[in-house]
Amino acid sequence: MERTPAQYWDGAHEKYANTDWINQPTMFAEWIIQYLPPQGKVLDAGCGQGQDSRFFAAKGYDVTGVDFAHEGIRRAVEKTPPELAERITFQQVDLSFPLPFADEEFDIVHSHLAAHYFSEKVTQQLFDEFARVLKRGGTLTLLLNSVHDAEYGTGEKIEEGLYLVDGIAKRYFSAETLPPFVEKAFEPIVLDESGETYKDRAVGNSNLVRFVGRKR
Repeated sequence: MERTPAQYWDGAHEKYANTDWINQPTMFAEWIIQYLPPQGKVLDAGCGQGQDSRFFAAKGYDVTGVDFAHEGIRRAVEKTPPELAERITFQQVDLSFPLPFADEEFDIVHSHLAAHYFSEKVTQQLFDEFARVLKRGGTLTLLLNSVHDAEYGTGEKIEEGLYLVDGIAKRYFSAETLPPFVEKAFEPIVLDESGETYKDRAVGNSNLVRFVGRKR
């Protein structure tokens, strides 16, 4: 029986709960902290079980963590210690729709492996929404699937760069294909294909697309 996206992600979070990396900050979050202002409001877009949200809150930021998956949000709330709870708000939000936040509400928008599941039209809408909710001079940080991933091109092609893999649409970026989505609103600080995760490092994959940009 075919799973809905909600069922897919709730199942994924149950599986992730048994890994050793799910409760530690992502490699990307620890790396991008050097590019962030010392304080401010963070939108963690696609927060999963909240490991980066807790990392930023522990550094003194005020964090709003959003995710499509109910199971991810449930676990994120459950795992947040009382001393960080006053700095973090978690909400179930579908990134394929306009974000439920005011213009220029955040100093930082952070998205770790969550912005690559959409059509070209929705992807552009999402990046435009990231720009809308960021203050002028605010920072956008993205970690994205790469065309160098072993699974790239293995599923059913939906449109250029977007494939149906294991029942879920996945977009694969490169340092050449990402700029058209972000160059209008953001001045790039870092754009490369050197991103890693603990999960990918175990299989020798270290070519995820990293982007750090400043809102114009």
